[in-house]
Amino acid sequence: MTANDIQDPHADAPNHDADADAAPAQPFGVSDIVSRLQTPITNPVTRARLRVEQDVPEARRGPGWDRHWRELEAYVELPGEWTGVQE
Repeated sequence: MTANDIQDPHADAPNHDADADAAPAQPFGVSDIVSRLQTPITNPVTRARLRVEQDVPEARRGPGWDRHWRELEAYVELPGEWTGVQE
């Protein structure tokens, strides 16, 4: 038996955060992973999410967790000026 023989226990569970029109995820190569680790994260919400997810185990994350973070990340990336920014 290899790791490929083990079925994902969540494979049949509905994923309410998944985008129905999204292409299936492709596995990352080593160079993709290294590149991602070397590229600084500019979105402050993404940095916060990574930090929070170090402390909150998956079992404690409620439904909509991923969608919540993605919406916040998209909000930060919207064009325009932030109010309250001090110069």
